[in-house]
Amino acid sequence: MSSRRPERPPSRLSATFALRGAAVCVLGLALTWALAELVPVVHWRDAVALNDFTELGRPRVDRLANGLLDLLDPLLYTLWALLLVAVALLRRRPRVALAVAIVLPAAPLSAELLKPLLAHPHAHVGYDWIGAASWPSGHATAAMTLVLCALLVAPHRLRPTIAVLGGAFAIAVGFALLILAWHMPSDVLGGYLLAALFGSLALAALRATEQRRPAAARAAPDGSTVSPRRPEARWRSEDLLAPAGILLTGVLVTAVAALIRAGQVASFADDHRLVLVSAASIAALVALICSSLTLALRR
Repeated sequence: MSSRRPERPPSRLSATFALRGAAVCVLGLALTWALAELVPVVHWRDAVALNDFTELGRPRVDRLANGLLDLLDPLLYTLWALLLVAVALLRRRPRVALAVAIVLPAAPLSAELLKPLLAHPHAHVGYDWIGAASWPSGHATAAMTLVLCALLVAPHRLRPTIAVLGGAFAIAVGFALLILAWHMPSDVLGGYLLAALFGSLALAALRATEQRRPAAARAAPDGSTVSPRRPEARWRSEDLLAPAGILLTGVLVTAVAALIRAGQVASFADDHRLVLVSAASIAALVALICSSLTLALRR
């Protein structure tokens, strides 16, 4: 008999929660595209924010940004996907392995299919110009999809840590795309939301298949048998580790940057407020997505 504490079997509420999350993602995608395309003020500020981000570029920063984005090249992305599938199979979670194997290629592919369908001209500020077929960002979609699939595969105790580290990675990818002028800020936000949509649908499908299995055959994600009469789990302090950790990471990075070059940071922030707004929006959305999935996996 396993000595580890089994997890509560998925409830009908968790599947509903995931489907509601998917609906919110669809609304977010529609709203993000509509604002960037149809609202002149947002359309213009999207371009201004991109131009301001590019002013952060330096030779060393550009090399770091390119190196980060290289981690999402098709070959490496395929290797990460195979690794996550292998981990799920080793943990005896074939349904999760199948979901991950479907979501990891489907999410970025859908981004590439949406780009020509939803192409719209962007405003032009400065020397950098972004093509019309850029929404949503495939790199942002791929980065967030990797993080969400890692959360699906990981054991419960590791999920807050993965949410924090993965969230930091997704945020860094978003910033790199803007500094290198590969995408507009709205493209990055759209990529995150598209990945969250696929993650929500995957979770809903997994919960639905678990509900159809006989109660006696259900097993916790770690392979241990779960009692069908286990009472509802209560929220615990560890459930707040993911959102708090992502927030703390952002605060620490900002504090270090301010301490190193306080004058330059203050001057740049005063002249480029849209950078702060865009950066905060990217960080907040990533934190919300990672935290929501982490908490949903406990329901």
